[in-house]
Formats: sequence, C-alpha cells, structure tokens
Amino acid sequence: MALFINYFYFIMFRIFKYLTLVGLFCIAGFAHAQVNVAVIAPTSGESAQIGKEIVDGVRAAVDEINQTGGLLGEKVNLLPIEDMCDNSLSLSTAQMLALNKETEYKASAVIGPYCFNQYQAVTDTFAKAGIFQIIPTAVSANYAQNGHSGLVKMVGYQDQQAKDFFDFYSKHFQSLRVALISDAQHQDIAHALQQIFIQNNQQDNLISYSFEDYQFDYGKLTDVVLENRTQLAFILGDAESANQMARKLKIEDSKQIIFLNRYQVAPEFEILMGDLAENCYLMGLPSLKDSPEFAETLVKLRLLGIEPEGLAVYGYSAAKLWAELVKKSGSFAYDKLAKTLQGASFNSGWGRLMFTNGNPVNTLHYSIYQYKDGEYTQVY
Repeated sequence: MALFINYFYFIMFRIFKYLTLVGLFCIAGFAHAQVNVAVIAPTSGESAQIGKEIVDGVRAAVDEINQTGGLLGEKVNLLPIEDMCDNSLSLSTAQMLALNKETEYKASAVIGPYCFNQYQAVTDTFAKAGIFQIIPTAVSANYAQNGHSGLVKMVGYQDQQAKDFFDFYSKHFQSLRVALISDAQHQDIAHALQQIFIQNNQQDNLISYSFEDYQFDYGKLTDVVLENRTQLAFILGDAESANQMARKLKIEDSKQIIFLNRYQVAPEFEILMGDLAENCYLMGLPSLKDSPEFAETLVKLRLLGIEPEGLAVYGYSAAKLWAELVKKSGSFAYDKLAKTLQGASFNSGWGRLMFTNGNPVNTLHYSIYQYKDGEYTQVY
C-alpha cells in the first residue's frame, strides 16, 4: 500500500509539473494550443534501456512533426510517463491520464504501454476516455480477441516468434531435441511453438518445462533437461529467470544451444553470462537499418541527430502512424481516427500497413541475432 501511495503521488507530481510548465509556455505566447501525445514506457528498472529507446523514437517523430508545421496547425507536445511494469500500478497510471479532461492538457493519443500488466483494463480505460492508443511492440495474440476501434497493435503478435524460431530451427538444427522452458506469463508463445512442432510431425523433438513446476529451481531444472538429452533450449521468462536458466545450462553443458527473447533478458544478459553469452541466439523485432523500405526514414532520423537503436524505430513509427491518421481524418477525435483506420493503408519503415479492428493484416516477423565477439549479428 505504501508503494502504491508513493507512486501515486510521484505520477501526480510529474503530471502537475508538466501541466505547470505547459501553462507557463502558453502565457509566454504560443500561437496555438498544444496537442499532447503520451508515451508510456519504463525509464527505470531492468527494462529502462528498452523504455528509453521507445521514448527517444517517439520524441524524434514529435520533433520532426513540429519542425514541419505541426498537425492541423497545432504544436504536438510529448508527455513521457514512467511505467514501472507493476501490476498494481499500471491501471492507476492509465486512470490518471484519462482523468485529465481539460482539452488543452488531455492526451490525444497514447503510445504504449510497453508492459502489458492489466492489459484489458488499461485499454478499456483509454477507450472509455476517448484516447487513441497505439502499441508499438508485439502483444499476445490473445489480446486481439477483445479490442477497441481506437486501439492499434502496430507490429502484431508475440507468438509470431514461435513460427520464426521453428523456421530457423528447421534449416539449421532439425532433429535436435529442444527444451522449451517457459513461465506462466509466456504460455501463449509456448503453446504456439508446441502446435507448430505437432503440425510438422516434430513433437518428439520438443520437451516442455515450466519454471513454476520446479519452483524456479534452476539447478534442478537443468539436471532434468540434460538428463533428457536435449541439445537446444528455447527459454521464455522474465530477465532473472531466463538469464539464470541460460547461465546454468551453459555452465553444465557448454555445447548447449540457447535461444532467448532479447527484450526479456536485456540488459543483464551480457553482464550475467559473460563469456557464456558467446554464440547464444536472441530473438527480437528487426532493427530495419538494412531494410530498403526503411532507408528514407533512416535518413530523416539521422538528420534529426538520431541513430535509431533497438525499439526506437518502433516508437518513431507509432507516432508517425498517429500523425498520418490525423492528417487523413482531418481530426484528433477518437471516433474519426478509428473510422479512418479501418481499411486504409499507411506507410511504415517496413512496408504498407493495414488494420482490421486495430489488428494488423500482416504481423511483423522476428529476427534472430547471434551474440558473437561482443556484438549481435543478425542471422535470420
């Protein structure tokens, strides 16, 4: 309870401080009212670097929009909101944003959140408040079932990595026995991978394990995995669980091939693993730097002094998608943006985007990176 109260006052202070500054700027003589776009991402804790990348990307897009005249004659203002990825605080953060009813200060759009704690309640809150929402990173496919017309899942679904992993496995490691190690939070991805192995008559090569079944005893789980003669481990869990499991497996069997989700293990992975990180594989959304379709956007970012890293390109693309929607609809209103979204085509750094009920027609494929000689090399 004390943590909740402290965080409540922290968020309210941040918003009050922000609104005070806006008021001072307005008194100083802005010609137009500002339109606020909020970005919700962690800027502290284990996911701070990922959150910083998203915020930097949105900021670059907002700067570019303002340098070219704003949107519909309005200046766009960025409102970064700290997201501590805490179940008890995610909803209160959304509610506090929704409570800002004054037109001058209310968020017209939200980019994020990055963490999906209380996903349904959070998205319901924004939809009820008429705040258009774009999620710039992959979400669980289960979330597509109950959506809102003004809720955009920009790049698609997390369980796409199951198919991309299997395609890579089939080309390079077929016939090797795979240990699928996951926690309760990643069962959708685990289930998708199990189904793909079954569909391809490879079910005998996949053995599934649950962190919870072994009370997160990494040593005991490692012993069982190695007793079953598995040669490759695909690990899905939070940063501590995934990193510790990978480390334990590599210590006991240096030849073990490890696959991890890049966003779940960063940034502790390289530090904790040390030399054991060599040749491990990490899955993540593509950097797009080498994509011909992203070349024009990359030039724009570099002219703004931004060298896009990690998820920055997705924060940037989300803000630009919102801006394009505003221009197409000629309005910032939730209902008009949602109506324009249906059936329209939008430009992105990786191709044209189309949506049905906020769900992408085509989900973005994951890339696979191999950690070698202190660097990540894209191998898929």
